[in-house]
Amino acid sequence: MAQYGKPEYWEDRYQKDKEPFDWYQRYSGIKDVITQYMQPGAQVLNIGCGNSRLSEEMYEDGYQNIINIDISFTVIKQMMEHYKEKQSNLRYT
Repeated sequence: MAQYGKPEYWEDRYQKDKEPFDWYQRYSGIKDVITQYMQPGAQVLNIGCGNSRLSEEMYEDGYQNIINIDISFTVIKQMMEHYKEKQSNLRYT
């Protein structure tokens, strides 16, 4: 049984599998809901960001103030490295 509540589970998962994965949906699947309630100038806190493309796709759609957090230090490091030149305003912590 997966231990989703344990940091060790996520560290292990992101060390082994570095491919982006969107747990819920890609941005295109929830864009209508997001744009109904948030303007591109809004501050966005993406909790449990993992290695999802959600923030990248929102950024490309004009949401430039996004902070991404996750329980896994490994995935935060990976995402910081991945986006350091592409979109330096995407913040991971």
